[in-house]
Amino acid sequence: VAKMLFLRIVIGQGGKFDHADRLFQSMEGTYRNCLSNTSDVKELIPEFFYMPEFLVNSNSYHLGIKQDGDPLADVCLPPWAKGSPEEFINKNREALESEYVSSNLHHWIDLVFGYKQRGKPAVEAANIFYYLTYEGAVDLEAMEDELQRSALEDQIANFGQTPIQLFRKKHPRRGPPIPIAHPLHFAPGSINLTSIVSNTSNSSSAVLYVNMFDSNIVLVNQGLTMSVKMWLTTQLQSGGNFTFSGSQDPFFGVGSDILSPRKIGSPLAETIEIGAQCFATMQTPSEFFLISCGNWENSFQVISLTDGRMVQSIRQHKDVVSCVAVTSDGTILATGSYDTTVMVWEICRTRASEKRVRNTPTEMHRKDYVIAQTPFHILCGHDDIITCLFVSVELDIVISGSKDGTCVFHTLREGRYVRSLQHPSGSALSKLIASHHGRIVFYAHDDLNLHLYSINGKHIATSESNGRLNCVELSSCGEFLVCAGDQGQIVVRSMNSLEIVKRYSGVGKIINSLTVTPEECFLAGTRDGSLLVYSIENPQLRKTSLPRNLRSKASATG
Repeated sequence: VAKMLFLRIVIGQGGKFDHADRLFQSMEGTYRNCLSNTSDVKELIPEFFYMPEFLVNSNSYHLGIKQDGDPLADVCLPPWAKGSPEEFINKNREALESEYVSSNLHHWIDLVFGYKQRGKPAVEAANIFYYLTYEGAVDLEAMEDELQRSALEDQIANFGQTPIQLFRKKHPRRGPPIPIAHPLHFAPGSINLTSIVSNTSNSSSAVLYVNMFDSNIVLVNQGLTMSVKMWLTTQLQSGGNFTFSGSQDPFFGVGSDILSPRKIGSPLAETIEIGAQCFATMQTPSEFFLISCGNWENSFQVISLTDGRMVQSIRQHKDVVSCVAVTSDGTILATGSYDTTVMVWEICRTRASEKRVRNTPTEMHRKDYVIAQTPFHILCGHDDIITCLFVSVELDIVISGSKDGTCVFHTLREGRYVRSLQHPSGSALSKLIASHHGRIVFYAHDDLNLHLYSINGKHIATSESNGRLNCVELSSCGEFLVCAGDQGQIVVRSMNSLEIVKRYSGVGKIINSLTVTPEECFLAGTRDGSLLVYSIENPQLRKTSLPRNLRSKASATG
């Protein structure tokens, strides 16, 4: 959907465009005017931190001619943006989320909502605005003169209001940051390969899928053998952050089996290339489940992670189900198929293992469904096998990739077609990932390149993968792309530019599957059935503890 220049409409008077020279046209000019003109008061709308499209007149609207004869077009950006609206928005967001802003946020709260909003502190801080902008400055309901009342209402509507004063005392400063909580952002060099768990299943078969749920690890090996292991950490939950007590060294490792290796699912279809795209983990309020697909009977199956039982099998597609995806909040499941359609399913939020229905003289037992038996959307638009999926409630989007290199966007709520993208070389799409900031990356084995797009379809960057990638995952913050494959190493890239942030060497093992834990550790499953653990490592442990290889074995058996 092409974006209008939203800010210019907002600044326009009475819902209409103002004169061209008075409209928002330059960051530098607007900033200087705000510093020199006391009547020019503006604030940055949320689009300044996530939507580069609003800075570009992509629809070629006629917004007027300036006094110098030039037509009004795209917004002029600062030199440091290098002419890129994406770079401008990325830098704005980085600045907003920086430690400097966080440590000084209390001053802004004092000015806008706090004790410096009114009275002597406001005067001393040069924080005084026109009297009509303050709450309670005028009682419109008591005015009898309709003309005066209408004039005041127009002035308030066009020039804004000062927020309600919430605090009468100084707002406290935010506590210091905890770098260990976000090592990828603060200290990517602190992450190392800390342990290797061998023989994750009874045989040395490839780890096809690895994921985290409720401080446990679920693994699926070649031959559809599933196991659940304990995730050991010294993590303490405190205010939503991952922290460690002063007496504890950070430690992460894989513990013993919670659910021993066992066969799951039905026999696979002969044509399916089984991989991580065939599995997904989901949660209901009472239980965790694994979704599995790729079998010969054209169904997908719901498997309990508590006891390994198959609790539901759904067959609605007309051909093999080739990939599955679950929303981050666990409410929606999407499935793709060889029949070229995508089906979207509601995940039931309540489930009892058994209910009794007394509609007949004899008691009947039935099981509640984990997933609705019929989809609420069947999405079309592809001409070939669906190979990868992404679904998001936050972005209201379902993105599907197919074997002919087509990437199709639909809205999640309405199932409405939005747009299509085509892989630059027409290669079959193998991996598809998207961040909550609206950045989309896709990858094809035949192309060996990563391609970065905006959610509105603009190509941003392309980067060589330097080898076949078997897994492409996103960090929990959405800022980093974590890739691994036949090279046996893990590469972390920026989701803004695809630039490499850090490379983590391996041990010569081909990596088949990968997940990023909430603590920003990496769990990588290899082709020979091992599990590599990359985590924060205390440097003192190398000097005073066991040799590295012995520690790895100890962790593997622990």
